[in-house]
Amino acid sequence: MEIRRIDSSYKDKIVEIFLMSFEYFEPEESEFFFSDPSLWEYVWGAFDDEKLVAAYISYKYLAKIRTKPFECRYVEAVATLPEYRNKGITKAILLKDIQEALQSGVNFLMLDPFKHDFYVRLGFGLGFESLDFKFDFSLLSDEIEEDNLNIVSGKLLNSAEMQELIEKARKVLWETSRYTEAIEINACSQEIFHMKDLFGAVAVDKAGMPHAMMVYRKKERKMKVSNFSFIDLAGLFALKRFMLNHRDQIATFEMNRMPPDFPVELFFHSRWQAGKDLKIEDASSRMVRILDPLPVIKELMNRSISETVVIKIKDKLLPQNNLTIEIGKGTARLSEAPNDLEITISDLTPLLTGRLSPTRLWRHGRLRTDSWKNVPWGISEVPEKVKVLESIFPPFITHNAN
Repeated sequence: MEIRRIDSSYKDKIVEIFLMSFEYFEPEESEFFFSDPSLWEYVWGAFDDEKLVAAYISYKYLAKIRTKPFECRYVEAVATLPEYRNKGITKAILLKDIQEALQSGVNFLMLDPFKHDFYVRLGFGLGFESLDFKFDFSLLSDEIEEDNLNIVSGKLLNSAEMQELIEKARKVLWETSRYTEAIEINACSQEIFHMKDLFGAVAVDKAGMPHAMMVYRKKERKMKVSNFSFIDLAGLFALKRFMLNHRDQIATFEMNRMPPDFPVELFFHSRWQAGKDLKIEDASSRMVRILDPLPVIKELMNRSISETVVIKIKDKLLPQNNLTIEIGKGTARLSEAPNDLEITISDLTPLLTGRLSPTRLWRHGRLRTDSWKNVPWGISEVPEKVKVLESIFPPFITHNAN
């Protein structure tokens, strides 16, 4: 089996593999995606003689973690012909991509996986949080504060005005949001402008500055919102007002990938009424693979803590990451001292992103001071070194906005 980088001349072969692998894949909708040159910088293929049997697409990706921007690789799609699966091909291609990423100084891989457990075994961990809301129109409250904003809305396809406003709103969100906003390559960020059924709505002030945006589709009296973002409460209320104006056309809503601290109380008058209820579902899916933990820890740690903790990291896929690191007093360094704590590379992800606190990881037996069997499940004092680590990496509200 040969693994090598491939270019756009293999597009049709990749499409064939995707059609065999993903029942939701629509070649027509992906035409712009595959035809954009920005996609083809990091596309890999696995070959049996000259037959392409697996395809792997990754691309440059700028994402914020604890509000700090990092260059990452985002794995867009991995697919293998059915007769070649379970042969370690995906793992082999992933190792090629990791090697090249490290040589470029990239310390994160990200993806939205089909199978979480498979990628956990490869060292990925769930890094960010998002929620899905499903509700009847009747649960939306009529209460709206005066926002002094105008809504500009319309179909995205072939509308230069709407496309420009969406791009402007994305830029404002990248600069101001404390969530995990991202900047994608052109093939991804522009793809929504080539989908026939997508609409946009942007709340702007008198100077034309965006305060909020949403991207949505409508079908059979249902509005499905794939992006709902705001920089202040004025923007939130402006979009809510826009949704309320669909009273005669829309019966139900679905809002995807909402932040965990979304102000539910400002949006709904109650969680249930007359047989209708607000359904809030965990939609977290963005997984992160830390490729080199030491520089990442140095960048993300709270440098003001005067105490130290020694933590041992275990990584089955990348042996060079089996490290013992002393963290605290403004720095992190390799250490040969006995470790206070032990963690796998996959569990290090939610700790560093802030999704899970060290205390919670310890209570789940995933941050260990001793055998996981000895973790008390009840009233108990948290070990002192876990408290120190929590002061260095406090929990942080994360959100996957893409």
